[in-house]
Amino acid sequence: MNENILYNFLKNKPSYLDYDDEIKLISIMTKLPMSWLIKNKDEFIHALEQLSDSHTGGNGFLFQEESDDIIFDNFCKWLIEVNNKTSIPTLMYI
Repeated sequence: MNENILYNFLKNKPSYLDYDDEIKLISIMTKLPMSWLIKNKDEFIHALEQLSDSHTGGNGFLFQEESDDIIFDNFCKWLIEVNNKTSIPTLMYI
């Protein structure tokens, strides 16, 4: 498996991701196995930080439609699962 999955997705993106890229990043992240997250913790945390910054500081939340709420609800549940299974501190990103 490519070790730089998240870095490769983010490398040519602006600091604040477009809303569609936020959704794509969430999709990529939630498909990664827990073992990958543990092995590539720094890359994972970096991507989480960029996603968080984009969605809040970059105002991505303003583009979130009600129909997308389920995506973010499921992502938050997944972050709790990651926190519990890997001990990677993800709860601050919820």
